[in-house]
Amino acid sequence: MKKKTIIIIAGGTCGHIFPGLIIAKKLIQKNWNVFWLGTRNRLESIIIPKNKIPIQFIDIDSIKKKFFSLIKFSFQVLRACYQSRCIIKCIKPNIILGMGGYISIPGGIISTLYRIPFLIHEQNRVAGLSNKFLSKLSTKTMQAFPGTISNAQTVGNPLRKEIINFSHSKNRFKNRTGPLRILVLGGSQGAQIFNSTLPEIAFSLKNKIIIWHQVGKNNKVETLRNYKKFKIFPYKLNSFIKNIEKAYSWADMVICRSGAITVSEIEYIGLPAIFIPYPHKDKHQYWNAYPLKLKGGAIIIEQNSFKSHKIVKILNNINRKIINKMSKKIHSKLTINSVKKIVKIINNIASISNNID
Repeated sequence: MKKKTIIIIAGGTCGHIFPGLIIAKKLIQKNWNVFWLGTRNRLESIIIPKNKIPIQFIDIDSIKKKFFSLIKFSFQVLRACYQSRCIIKCIKPNIILGMGGYISIPGGIISTLYRIPFLIHEQNRVAGLSNKFLSKLSTKTMQAFPGTISNAQTVGNPLRKEIINFSHSKNRFKNRTGPLRILVLGGSQGAQIFNSTLPEIAFSLKNKIIIWHQVGKNNKVETLRNYKKFKIFPYKLNSFIKNIEKAYSWADMVICRSGAITVSEIEYIGLPAIFIPYPHKDKHQYWNAYPLKLKGGAIIIEQNSFKSHKIVKILNNINRKIINKMSKKIHSKLTINSVKKIVKIINNIASISNNID
């Protein structure tokens, strides 16, 4: 039986790349040919080759709303559409999957023109501009959370098997003693506001907390210097935490951004959180975290209110009994079958597709 072929389009941020990569690995296990479409100067150009998946590149930058930038972007889309067309004609996929972001636009347009089934997946609770547009062209639209895009199928967010297999002991915090273990995640690129503020917070709380801090690429030396100013030494300080499930298991609470995948992981494993959403105009990170706040398992502080004294006050009022209660409230299994659902949809649609001429 001839192998089916898919092109996955994802790039820019880990929030788009890693869900696509999880789907890619599952399809490879099921004997699919998997190709990737990305850009040369973003994270996918490093991550995807490391995972031994063939990657092709197009040239396109992010959308900016200034008049001349929009004109420039329009020309870039035309060029990227031509590049995408050449790549798609060469690979002859049965199906194309876009994981959101501006990079998915040219592939979505070309797949529509050539009548190749085109699927999209929206990870956030508020759809991005690209997926709002592409949902008008897509054969099938998938979403992580209900109500994000009209007529979309809710499938959850794909999570790595290490997260899915995470131990969910109801009393995993029960026998812990000592300082509260605070995991600080600024994303793959780090968050300067965390790197500059957490050392002061740790100093103010002294023996109350201990910190494991992901500081982002090229930020390790400076952030360690910030801690040393206060004569504070974190439990661990990493540019990037590769085995995040170990950090989640270690932690009592996390301070982090609220990207869609991070929120889905935290909700699934039941880890109490203080979310500081990145201040996007559409506030999609805020709305990602909001339901967890309503459950009573998380606190949201908007970035303009993120001050050391405020975090100190919150952590001073949290103890292990509260941590345990928050963990039970936040835990959800919404995404447990996400990959299985997405792969089933891909298989069903690809089974009736026609290759490009």
